[in-house]
Amino acid sequence: MHIAQTHAARNDPAQNDPAHTDLVGDDDGSGATTSSHGTHGRRRISAPHSRIAYSLGISMVCALAAVNLLTGGPRQATADEQSSVAVADALGITGSGIEVSPSEDAAVLEQLAASRAQRDGEQAAAAASQAQAEQAAAEAKAAEEARLAAEAAAAAEAAAQAEAAAQAEAAAAEEAATAAAATAVSVIAKISNSSGPVRPQAQEAANKVVSNVPGADGITIGGTRASAADPGGHPSGLALDYMCSPSLGDAIAEYHIAHWDELGVEYIIWQQRMLSSPGGSWKMMENRGSPTANHMDHVHVNYR
Repeated sequence: MHIAQTHAARNDPAQNDPAHTDLVGDDDGSGATTSSHGTHGRRRISAPHSRIAYSLGISMVCALAAVNLLTGGPRQATADEQSSVAVADALGITGSGIEVSPSEDAAVLEQLAASRAQRDGEQAAAAASQAQAEQAAAEAKAAEEARLAAEAAAAAEAAAQAEAAAQAEAAAAEEAATAAAATAVSVIAKISNSSGPVRPQAQEAANKVVSNVPGADGITIGGTRASAADPGGHPSGLALDYMCSPSLGDAIAEYHIAHWDELGVEYIIWQQRMLSSPGGSWKMMENRGSPTANHMDHVHVNYR
């Protein structure tokens, strides 16, 4: 099959030459001449055989259309763009069908906005959940620490109370032991009576005095006697006179004050003074004349 070839160049001198002939190629590659006189010359056009060239043309057209779309309208084409358009025209490719309608743009933007809003919401919800979890953990930790502190304080208080109770008990036991030792009887007091025996509590008190006051075991102790002036004293058997020196008298008086309740003391008279309670004060008495009447040579004790 023979395909005629023509020259497209307008300034080609061979175009106006009647004697000019075009070469026509045959199937076996041999050439033959044909006259262009009286006939319309044609140039053989080969269809594009390369898919790469075709794809390149489509890419150029799409790129140009995208630039026009993004810039808001057509602009002055550059030499490269004009060349791309020429290639697209030669390939029969147009820019139709690549435009995106405004409604499609809006829909895409709405989808993107909705997707971003959803992601933001999910992230905010996750952050809020994390914050709540951290707050709950902090509150639980604080509550546990408060509970442990309260338990520790209660345990410390209980231990302190137990220790105080033990100390008080030990002190009471020691005091009782001291009192028992201080009032232990190792000597029986000899009491001089002229009106019958003294009461048992008076005898027991005298035994404790002579057993625990150094130097008192050899003194004279006066007991019962008739006395119209003091019927509740010596005549009752509840009064004793400890005959002594001033220094021994002070010791006997102090012993009675220190063991007031154990000895059952009611009052003490010593050196013209009277004491009615262990925490009280000595009170001066009237002058009765003689040293014995004023209790200068003996300690007078009335027991209950």
